[in-house]
Amino acid sequence: MPGTVDDFMQRFGGGGTMNESEAAQYHDRFTSDHPNDREFDNNTYHQAATQYLGKLPDDQFHQAAQNAVRQMPQQDRAGLLGTLMGALGGGGSAGAGGSGLGGLANMLGLGSTDPNQMSADDAAKVMNYARKEQPQALQQAVAEKPLLVKAMGNPVVMGALAMAASKLLSGQRRGA
Repeated sequence: MPGTVDDFMQRFGGGGTMNESEAAQYHDRFTSDHPNDREFDNNTYHQAATQYLGKLPDDQFHQAAQNAVRQMPQQDRAGLLGTLMGALGGGGSAGAGGSGLGGLANMLGLGSTDPNQMSADDAAKVMNYARKEQPQALQQAVAEKPLLVKAMGNPVVMGALAMAASKLLSGQRRGA
């Protein structure tokens, strides 16, 4: 298992390489609430993951989001989409069918605003809209459902880890 945050920083800061298994383990440590993982800053990782997702080209993000949604257990998927739809619909319930959600559904061409009924394509459209228009909603979703980043695939996990390393390094420089 990967060691400390310092080990992580040396891997990314020293030009070292990291395999898929190590990347997945570091992702798990950054998203863990276990006392042994306290030094891995969850908030920095969630911010970094959201920032990295925001920089992906639309088609790449859409494909990764579709794949992630297909892999997620239904309960996690519904929770993720419910969080996003609630934030994007002005804080109303996803089942309320209010004008905010109806307008969003029309604008994005969604088949459903019900998180339990959304297709992977509809879910990816909602996630893409959130990352562009309300990144704080996507960051909240990433924090609540860290499986999302992992399910998007190793390139996304690696990008999020690299962004986290950059944030941590810049924080060390400021603190020095």
